[in-house]
Amino acid sequence: MDSNWSDYVQTSEELYRSRALRFHDENKKNWLNLIRIQDGMSVLEVGCGSGLFAHRVKTYLPHATVTGLDFDLGHIAFAKAKSHELGLDCTFVNGDATAMPFADQTFDLCYSFTVMEHIEPNAFLREQYRVLKTGGTIAVLTVLPGLNLNGENWRPSTGEEQDLFDKAFQAAPDAPVHVRKYPLSASEYAPIMEKNGFTDVNVEVLSIISYAPDNADISDETAIESINVNRLFALNSVEKVLKLNPAALTDSEHIHLNDLINQRFDERIDCYKIGEKLWDIATSNVVAITGSKR
Repeated sequence: MDSNWSDYVQTSEELYRSRALRFHDENKKNWLNLIRIQDGMSVLEVGCGSGLFAHRVKTYLPHATVTGLDFDLGHIAFAKAKSHELGLDCTFVNGDATAMPFADQTFDLCYSFTVMEHIEPNAFLREQYRVLKTGGTIAVLTVLPGLNLNGENWRPSTGEEQDLFDKAFQAAPDAPVHVRKYPLSASEYAPIMEKNGFTDVNVEVLSIISYAPDNADISDETAIESINVNRLFALNSVEKVLKLNPAALTDSEHIHLNDLINQRFDERIDCYKIGEKLWDIATSNVVAITGSKR
């Protein structure tokens, strides 16, 4: 086990705060219906990251027994600390999704969100089949980049900031993490699930607005938080790439790039506060594949 994901791909904080914007109270029924969950179930989130979805499930369904598993030590430490802070009785375990430390037929439901594309699919599904009870449910949720609108609108698009971004990223070696090593199309998930013994397979799509601060039904607090999460993505992306190649930017270039990033997002917040609408929208189209163990 290691902390490569939280060190080089998504920090625990940015993962938690970005998911909080997606899994909010107003759309909780959509998410809970998508993973076929009911109160009182014994639930495992495979690849739980920093724990946001597990915390939401426990908050909404207090009689569910919620366990999260993740390979990344940093995410698990964050999830445990956040559980204590929130007073939620969730269990978080550091482990490998293809060799989980749970007995056969332990859980009523296994669900995952944007995990299967990083792990060999057959091993990923076989292990969940093993730990599910007879009659249990699997829910594999993924976001296919080609279906989304402006999915990376935290990145600069022009000017000096973009030039410095490009300089930093072009000089960096690959991170020691396999990101989307096993990409699948939407139509490939169901056959693999059936191949690994699951029946009653369904494919559904949930389209959500993941970033739209100018929408009328978004509170001021949520709108500004969504802008600041994009700021966090941008700042953290620079820090992570410089871990891989500290010489990619000089100290003065690094400081200047951070200043440009903060200036861009400060200006975006100023526009919001004076009512100047930019309509910079981002969507996520979540494909959910569910099945049963018979």
